[in-house]
Amino acid sequence: MSMAILPWRHGVRLGLDIAPDALVVVRVRDRGGRLTVLESRAEPLPSGVLAVSPIEPNVIAPEEFSRALRAVVGEGTDGPVAVSLPDPVARVSLFDVAQLPAQARDVERLVRWHLEKTFSVELPSARLIHQRYHRSDGEPGHRMLASAVALPVLTQYERLLMDAGLEPRVMDLSSFHRFNLYRSRMTRLARPDQHFIVLSSSAAALTFLLFEGGTPAYLRIKGTRKPLVGPDAVDRILDEVEISLNAYGKEKDLSRVTHLFVAALDAADELAARLQARFHLTVHVLGASDVGVQAGHGLESIGFSRASAALGAAAER
Repeated sequence: MSMAILPWRHGVRLGLDIAPDALVVVRVRDRGGRLTVLESRAEPLPSGVLAVSPIEPNVIAPEEFSRALRAVVGEGTDGPVAVSLPDPVARVSLFDVAQLPAQARDVERLVRWHLEKTFSVELPSARLIHQRYHRSDGEPGHRMLASAVALPVLTQYERLLMDAGLEPRVMDLSSFHRFNLYRSRMTRLARPDQHFIVLSSSAAALTFLLFEGGTPAYLRIKGTRKPLVGPDAVDRILDEVEISLNAYGKEKDLSRVTHLFVAALDAADELAARLQARFHLTVHVLGASDVGVQAGHGLESIGFSRASAALGAAAER
């Protein structure tokens, strides 16, 4: 799912991950679909610069945000950029439809109606994005993964990027960019049934996405005012995973879920070991070896996990 399309320049792609604690940039070169990481950078954001919200503009201190943006992209950088936004900026829902209308505007009305019903809120001014899948229950129709980002939230980010000379080419949630980056690897490892979990941890949220037969079946985005870092981070993540599994298991058969894929920014190895011991799933920590990208020395400065959302954004076609 993405929010805008503009052409790339000279085969070089720029990905930007916006998080409450930092801005991360990755530059990649695209040669016939083969991506090579040229450079990665991170610029910390002081506390109070950005407050993630699905309702109000997120950037509390625009001047400080713009300073960090110029520092991380480099002076003289302009043109298209693909952007990962914090997951909690969007209202995201899964729902089934027996049949979709023929006209795009009618599909948008249907998606808006479902999102408004799910969140008990009117969404007259929101950017709507949706992706359709085959239903995993064998019934006719589609499984819809839909999101809404309030225009005041989105347009503030777009304006700050354009003021810096950047043209937002793709804007989507960081977890979705990570999922697309690792998609082919996860589907190969989870064969033949394709019942697996993707767990994405960031400074803004913990996102739990469960797939049945390759179709999203359950989604939970847990915004975190306190970042999931530090000595208690693993315990907090384990508890949130258990809440999500219990919710899914009330209506579905948990025994069919075989794999749990982890895209985490902190304590990934400890987290993987404890997830496997507690939930008896095959746990795989996603990393550079799971994507078809030549990292080289381009990621040495910040590490692959920290760069993965920006890299996933840059890799979007």
